[in-house]
Amino acid sequence: MKVKVRAFGHLIASLGNEIVVELESDSKVGDLLSMLRKKTEAVQKEALSRFDRTEPELTVLINGRNIQALSGLETLLRDGDLVVLLPAFHGG
Repeated sequence: MKVKVRAFGHLIASLGNEIVVELESDSKVGDLLSMLRKKTEAVQKEALSRFDRTEPELTVLINGRNIQALSGLETLLRDGDLVVLLPAFHGG
């Protein structure tokens, strides 16, 4: 299956604005993030690896819905899904 991944913030440097990723048919969000982690540079690896259920450094949306409102990293992906990766932005 193929999903479209749209990146924002510092992830654009490694992933580009939008890419199409091919995955196994039973893949979950966690599988996608693992695959992307391998494709990114050190700074981006850190941002992707710190994602967890309690204090996310990365917001992941599937077709406009936050995965935290679904099944988190266990959310199943479907062919044609749009996955948006929004790293945390800190300001002051």
